[in-house]
Amino acid sequence: MDLQLSNEVALRISMASKSLPELGTKSFLGLLIQHLGEPLSAQKLMSLSPKSFRILVSSVDKRVNNQAVNQALAVLTSQEITLQQPPKPGNKGPLSGAKLRVAVTSNQGETLDGHFGSCLRFLVYEVNALESQLVDVRDIDGTQRGEKRTDANLALIKDCHMLFTLSIGGPAAAKVTRANIHPIKKTVETQVDTLLGDLSGVIRSNPPPWIQKLLLCES
Repeated sequence: MDLQLSNEVALRISMASKSLPELGTKSFLGLLIQHLGEPLSAQKLMSLSPKSFRILVSSVDKRVNNQAVNQALAVLTSQEITLQQPPKPGNKGPLSGAKLRVAVTSNQGETLDGHFGSCLRFLVYEVNALESQLVDVRDIDGTQRGEKRTDANLALIKDCHMLFTLSIGGPAAAKVTRANIHPIKKTVETQVDTLLGDLSGVIRSNPPPWIQKLLLCES
């Protein structure tokens, strides 16, 4: 299949397919072409209705849950999607004093906008009472599926104390917690500087006991 896709269309399809790993990117692309026709465009993707998209996905795999379908559709039809590249870590030394290592599920730029099971990457930061800094960008292996994907994602953040994400399933959250990583779900997409600025404020003022314990271990 030799297709010419714009950068925006390719990005939308790549991001949406992360929410539907059971289908695979190639099969997902074929479904969209079958339903919308060639050439695929952002306008065609944004014209998808919830009902037609659910029927389309369930025609291939009825096991896909509604949340995953909704996530994929949101990416395909979003008005806000942009072609932001992942950020790059700086070359500063480690932050001084007691600090936390924090993972953020992300798809674009320096934003918390991903789900644990379908994000494109983890952004990893050091955070202390005064500041934060990006120390690593860890891309997800999109070929993994199901529990193997969960385990592979967990291995990428095993050195972190906290995980910020838009969504994480119960079994995955239990695995993260057992690995001594504290998962925190946010209900809306958030810029990382806002997110970590708030965390620095918590560390600086009156951190809860579980954060105090972590800081004592890292001081």
